[in-house]
Amino acid sequence: MTGLNLLALNVGSTTLKGATYALEYSDLNAQPRLLECSRAEIQAGAEPQELLTLLLEALPEPAQRPDVVVHRIVHGGNLCGGHELDAAISAELEALAPLAPLHQPAALTVARAAGRRWPQSRHGVAFDTSFHASLAPWSRRLPIPTDWDALGVRRYGFHGLAFASALREVVAQDATILHGPAVFAHLGGGCSVCAVKDGVSRDTTMSLTPLGGVPGPTRSGDLDPGVLLYMLRQNGGDVNATERRLFHAGGLAGIAGHGDMRVLLPDSEPSAQLAVELFTVRIAQSIAAMATGINGLNHLVFSGGIGHRAALVRAQIVARLEWLGLALDTDLNNAGATRIDARTGPGIWSVAVDEERELAESALVWL
Repeated sequence: MTGLNLLALNVGSTTLKGATYALEYSDLNAQPRLLECSRAEIQAGAEPQELLTLLLEALPEPAQRPDVVVHRIVHGGNLCGGHELDAAISAELEALAPLAPLHQPAALTVARAAGRRWPQSRHGVAFDTSFHASLAPWSRRLPIPTDWDALGVRRYGFHGLAFASALREVVAQDATILHGPAVFAHLGGGCSVCAVKDGVSRDTTMSLTPLGGVPGPTRSGDLDPGVLLYMLRQNGGDVNATERRLFHAGGLAGIAGHGDMRVLLPDSEPSAQLAVELFTVRIAQSIAAMATGINGLNHLVFSGGIGHRAALVRAQIVARLEWLGLALDTDLNNAGATRIDARTGPGIWSVAVDEERELAESALVWL
């Protein structure tokens, strides 16, 4: 028997992605199968209702009347897994919006717009933070006063849907990644590195917000806290202005004027080359740090727009980690293969992630 039509909506900092699935039931008591039907991507910037209209115009007719709509939410706080969206959860997610200002307000606005457009549909959410619910205590707890920790100031981690998808992709080819230590490097518009032991997250570079950790194309990553205190005093305590610059004018853009790795790599200007070198060194250092926390490294997995597509970036990162036994097969790496190691040490992988599929999978929990 045929089941339900599901629409997965993924609001990013610059795009809205959508994918439709059919939930096929062979038996009323059996878990449904997810069959992908279509997908589309548009640039963000319009009002939420208009965004939905534009996305639906790029998708086939069945997407106009979904039975189920599921949304990606970056910060879920202490919520884990997939949840049907209700007033209580909406309020909890709204309260977390200041911790993910690029994504959370936009995603919740689109969720509200979807609720108005499809009031008879069931609506749900899944969180990037969920993947990191298994963080080790020494990772979760930040070295801050106890009363700050009591306010929820702790490591949550992000990119969870991407990490879950990358893990799923590698498991399909080599299930040994579920047994032992592995490090995942998701390098895209935002960048983070994650330590996975026996298939679960134990440590990650991002912390309370998606601004921390390794530098990204426009985000600063970790800084001496004194930098923030100093700059706040310099600009009269303007928190919003400081936040905007750290999110939009930091990272590679802060050094080279922009964060487009496709342009930076062939650029011979010293600022461009410095940005690339700083980026690859910091990623390599974070991979080594993640491996230290889980006592080894059997697999290294790259994903994200930079991690999956930029062979030269992968090569420069791995070159700094040869002492860990990592060795690339240059031809496979340059050709964009999925497994790119020289088969003499830890496995090295480059995978495309499918966050929309993970969103659809999360809905099976609460449907």
